[in-house]
Amino acid sequence: MKINKKTSLSKWIILLILLTSAIILFSSNILTNIFSLIIEKEYFIPEQSSIFTFKETVKNDGSSDVWRYGEDCTNYYYNLSTFKNDVLFFPKKKINNCPGFNPENITTWCGIKIPKTIFTTDSYLKSNK
Repeated sequence: MKINKKTSLSKWIILLILLTSAIILFSSNILTNIFSLIIEKEYFIPEQSSIFTFKETVKNDGSSDVWRYGEDCTNYYYNLSTFKNDVLFFPKKKINNCPGFNPENITTWCGIKIPKTIFTTDSYLKSNK
């Protein structure tokens, strides 16, 4: 029985490409982020991050599925819940210089000015531009 080596090799290459694609899709956060972007109009990915790497770590307590805290490979994020989707972020490389740091408690983020209320967030952001 004669086997066509070229056909067999191309089947293995296609299988390898499909398997690699599946591993990338299921090991990254892209599927979760796409789903959230589709079903929740308030959901967003921070400008400093990517749909591939952003991961929400704490959901909002309210009725929406918007995230409160999130992270990626380089930063931690806090959603200010403004109409312009403003966020505060803390670089992961600064964690060692920040005693008592907790990624899910913005009051422990060293050097971050925290707005007093949601209503003062816009004025806070304008004054720091």
